[in-house]
Amino acid sequence: MQRRDLMMGAAAAGAAAMGLRVKPAAASDVVIGLSNGYFGSEWRNQMVAGAQAQFAGYQAKGQASKLVVQQAGADVNQQIQDIHNMILQGVSVITMDANSGTALGSVINEAKRAGIPVIAFDQAVKNKYALSVTVDHYAWATRYAEWIAHTLNGKGKVVVMDGIPGNPAAETRRRAAHDVFGKYPGIDIVWSGYGMWDHAKAQSVMATVIAAQPQIDGAFVEDSMGLGVLRAFQNARRPIPVMTGEAQKAFLIAWKKELDNGTNMRAFAQPNPPDISRNAIGIAVRLAAGRKLKPVPDSVIYYPIHLQVTRDNLDATLASMKDQPDSYFLAEWFSEPQLDAFFT
Repeated sequence: MQRRDLMMGAAAAGAAAMGLRVKPAAASDVVIGLSNGYFGSEWRNQMVAGAQAQFAGYQAKGQASKLVVQQAGADVNQQIQDIHNMILQGVSVITMDANSGTALGSVINEAKRAGIPVIAFDQAVKNKYALSVTVDHYAWATRYAEWIAHTLNGKGKVVVMDGIPGNPAAETRRRAAHDVFGKYPGIDIVWSGYGMWDHAKAQSVMATVIAAQPQIDGAFVEDSMGLGVLRAFQNARRPIPVMTGEAQKAFLIAWKKELDNGTNMRAFAQPNPPDISRNAIGIAVRLAAGRKLKPVPDSVIYYPIHLQVTRDNLDATLASMKDQPDSYFLAEWFSEPQLDAFFT
């Protein structure tokens, strides 16, 4: 296929994203780009695998041709270059897990000029041309912080561990935690920092915090760091505080062992589903086929989290994950009918 024909298909898909009726691209011409920022964590690995599995289903049904995956790391400039290259290649739709909510604006506008729709997932971007598909990270973190505050009866010394400095999701969750704890005069944030969304790094950071803080009653921990924080308290032979964790099998197993050992560990977890990437791929393939997207307020589709893990359903949740590796995160995403409902 000639580049001109591919760009015409991309322009048609771009017009579809703006709500216009256009001629769809041929399935053999549909190439979806996926630009991932930070990578190497188990969450990101599952995210990319979920996108590939979702795309493979459409490919098997003859609805799309190729998925191009680029991984930039935490380097915003590298991600901009990766997306720029996808535009030059004339992909039909670009999906991205963005390193920044604002810094990718120029390359998103470049995609707009080329008529290529852009779908940000996991983390929203502040650009009206791009459609964002994400969980409400502020509400997500608010549930965590409120649970800690209520469990502590509004009193205690807490630590707050977030992911990567400057990352949109991490900073939004950090803000939510501080906002919630700020409403409770009896709660004192004795440390706030970052664990880089990595078990080993989170464990190392928390070990240093534990050494400096003689009393820790609560630990706000988000995504891919719960097991590391738990290990830090275990290794220091310190009481495990009231803590939020992650809906990952390894953390849930460790929590279960603590309960079996009679420690009365109080924890709460909810998914930040890696497979939200599947939602972006599903929307992208529909746009490339010429489907007309219904109006989306503020250009953001929020995926509603349905699952939670508490002591009451911990055993049942682990039973549901018995065939998965310990690295597996509890997953949920839109069904095909739910994805269809976003279109006329």
